[in-house]
Amino acid sequence: MKTVHAWCFGFALFSTNAALAKTFDVNGAWKQLNTVLATHYAYLGDAENHQAVEQAFRKKLNGVYNKQDFIDLSQSYLRHFTDPHLNLGPLNEDDYIVYPTGADIFAVFEENIAVVLDVKRDSAADIEGIRPGNKISTVNGQSIVSAIEDVMQVELSRLTDAQKNYALNIALGGKRYQPRRFKLITKQGTSEMQLPASYDAINALSKGGTVLYKKIEELGYIRFNNAMGNSNTVADFKAALQALGQVQGYIIDLRNTPSGGNTGVAEPILGHFSTTAAAYQKHRIQTPTIHYQRAQVETANTQPAQPSIQIPFIALAGRWTGSIGEGMTIGLDALGAIAVVGTPMADLLGGIKRLPLDKSDAWIELGFERLYHVDGRYREDFEPTVIMPGDMDENGNDVTLERAVFLLKQHIDGKREVIN
Repeated sequence: MKTVHAWCFGFALFSTNAALAKTFDVNGAWKQLNTVLATHYAYLGDAENHQAVEQAFRKKLNGVYNKQDFIDLSQSYLRHFTDPHLNLGPLNEDDYIVYPTGADIFAVFEENIAVVLDVKRDSAADIEGIRPGNKISTVNGQSIVSAIEDVMQVELSRLTDAQKNYALNIALGGKRYQPRRFKLITKQGTSEMQLPASYDAINALSKGGTVLYKKIEELGYIRFNNAMGNSNTVADFKAALQALGQVQGYIIDLRNTPSGGNTGVAEPILGHFSTTAAAYQKHRIQTPTIHYQRAQVETANTQPAQPSIQIPFIALAGRWTGSIGEGMTIGLDALGAIAVVGTPMADLLGGIKRLPLDKSDAWIELGFERLYHVDGRYREDFEPTVIMPGDMDENGNDVTLERAVFLLKQHIDGKREVIN
């Protein structure tokens, strides 16, 4: 009887899977996804080993029988592009965080462990005391290698270094709204650490206002609080300028803009930094009929706004400067910042749009608009003029802000040669 029941169960499972396969056209859904990428994604040609990855994931379609499994597999496939702007949904509680919004640790993969290079200020990781220089050997009971392979759904040996590091930082962010467990290695030894979901601290931070500001001696400091998609940010920035009163220079902090925003917020703010209409970035748009390389290069301008800033200013950028935050950084550089201080940014590629994938009841967000600094560099190739190791040092000090204060004061005092 046991043999009969086992055989009947296997037959029933085979029959169910066969029926599902008939109702869901997985090959049609896969073709649609890749057609959309080829037609609309302006960064497809930059993807390392894309053809090999596509072939490897196409072979995995044999085990996909429903739309949710297809969405899960496609999300892993798109992570191989290492583009935080390239996302597929809808998302559920079992999905990994959207990077970098849900990330609070930036690490690199070395000798099968995670070496922490940076920690987001005021995040769950910061509050729990994780610092640059610490190492993480397990995530939620998994080895670092297993965690990376789970994110990417391929063996570690098939990944480039960039893909390994990208997957690692997603794994450290964990699943959406789910707590995380790390085995942390510090100078004091090894310990188990439990962190809340990264989004919990991020949501708490959002209650602090769209901009934060204070005086640092004779300087005005303004920090954007991940609200570059909130129209109130424009008025709040102007109010911050007025509240600070007379200062000798400004430090504009864009290190907490991982979720991006839109030009409707960015352009009016940038307008305070110019007395005339001025270019702050360039772009090319890919369409179904025109590849971005054949599209005309267009210039984005900002219009002057009051009060007009005609004193020295420095911009701060980092690994949680994303999308329009990156656009504002290159814009401030073009508009005359005496320096951009920080680390390489998050590299959210291009201006994005969302397209439906009706064969799988999904959607895809992708960069269809290639963005450039006004000097012609790709936005993703821009790096701060003064490179720092991270938002904080091993003791949690804000070394980037400290450096910016020093440089701006030196500039005001006429010692311009120190800006390097």
